[in-house]
Amino acid sequence: MRNILLLTAVALYSVACATSTPAPVAAPPAPVMPSIDAQQFQQDLQDAYTKILSYSDKPAPDTPVVDVEAAASIPIPQHRTIDSALRLFTVDMKESIQKSLLRSGRYRTLIDKALNEQKLPKGLAYLPVIESAYLTQLTSSAGAHGIWQFMPETAREYGLRVDWWVDERADPERSTRAAAVYLKDLYRMFDDWSLALAAYNCGPNRVRRSLDDNGVTTFWELLELSALPKETRGYVPTFFATLLIASDPETYGFKLGQTVERETDEKRVEVRGPVSLNYIAEVTGIDEDVLRELNPALRRGVVPPGRAAVRVPGKAAETLLARADTLRDDDAYVKVCKFKLRKGDTLKRLARAIGTKPETILAMNNLDSPKEVGSGDTIYLPVRARELGALLSSRETFYAVKKGDTLYSIAKKYDLSVAELRELNDLSKKAVVHVGQKLRVSQPRTMTAGGM
Repeated sequence: MRNILLLTAVALYSVACATSTPAPVAAPPAPVMPSIDAQQFQQDLQDAYTKILSYSDKPAPDTPVVDVEAAASIPIPQHRTIDSALRLFTVDMKESIQKSLLRSGRYRTLIDKALNEQKLPKGLAYLPVIESAYLTQLTSSAGAHGIWQFMPETAREYGLRVDWWVDERADPERSTRAAAVYLKDLYRMFDDWSLALAAYNCGPNRVRRSLDDNGVTTFWELLELSALPKETRGYVPTFFATLLIASDPETYGFKLGQTVERETDEKRVEVRGPVSLNYIAEVTGIDEDVLRELNPALRRGVVPPGRAAVRVPGKAAETLLARADTLRDDDAYVKVCKFKLRKGDTLKRLARAIGTKPETILAMNNLDSPKEVGSGDTIYLPVRARELGALLSSRETFYAVKKGDTLYSIAKKYDLSVAELRELNDLSKKAVVHVGQKLRVSQPRTMTAGGM
């Protein structure tokens, strides 16, 4: 599990304008939160872990007595780095941590339920404070995503669907259940929460190898030896600092978010896709934003091909169920269609014709290589069915090379870059042109993958 605290900074800063984590249906409006100086805040957090370690040599602040019952869910170690993290959170980063704690109320019910099912400490409900600030659509530079910042491989290992159409890491309910199972497995491996949390951050193999290589048994020994990444050495103390604050927020000058009950009158209706949430909203009379909020894992705002479940308010379930099998035939919004490959068709040529990339076509069809499909196979393309014929039948423009022509001069004449001209004609960087050679010079069309 990868986590970079700087991403938390960006996430916290963007909360005022983010639309990827709207308030749950029928929930009271979130408290108005002051904005943050982004540049300054990012700079502060870049050095956060270093500060945690460097503060270790300074006298620890007077730590108030913590409520025993709340803190006992996970024993909090005595260590100078935890005091350092606590100082950072209660002074330098207080405003940002407060926002994250307030946002936690939206997800406490479902997180507590998942933790209880796995018989895990309730204190783990505050791990997203330092993972994602409870922002469901947050993606790290390493590719970790969602509240629990799962990497794709780990997410799939724990039963989450992650592909071009769907990313269940963004689904708070499903990702929380997966995270609870993963945390339980990590605790079984190490029988120690400090080591389990370190493994959640940098991976269990990295932690196990560091323990073996250094002949030690605790995270705190690894920290003293600098035997783990700086991020991980700071990550574990920041969690315990968060737990201290959450256990006794008033003493530390914080306020926890009020627990918000999610809309219970929700139904899962199985429909045949692909069909857009936009069209489902039109058919059922439900606001599209509500549907997107209920179905955050649908990356393109489209129910994927085949039979798949979509969440809707209970009052819309019957209407949707009545048209579950015919919606996709009538959806004028969805920009996805089926296409049967003909002799001579290649994904590269199709991608060029419709203005997308071969990688997009591979991804949306769950293919690793163009060699996996051929003539007679049916694939999905990111374009409306009614537009596909025109795109494929449109005449391409060719140019016959004349004496003195170069790739640069030809590209300039047709408002192309040399790279685009090479790509249009499958030319290598070392290729040269000769008189009479016909080059394709059609300007590639630009489209958004899936059109969503």
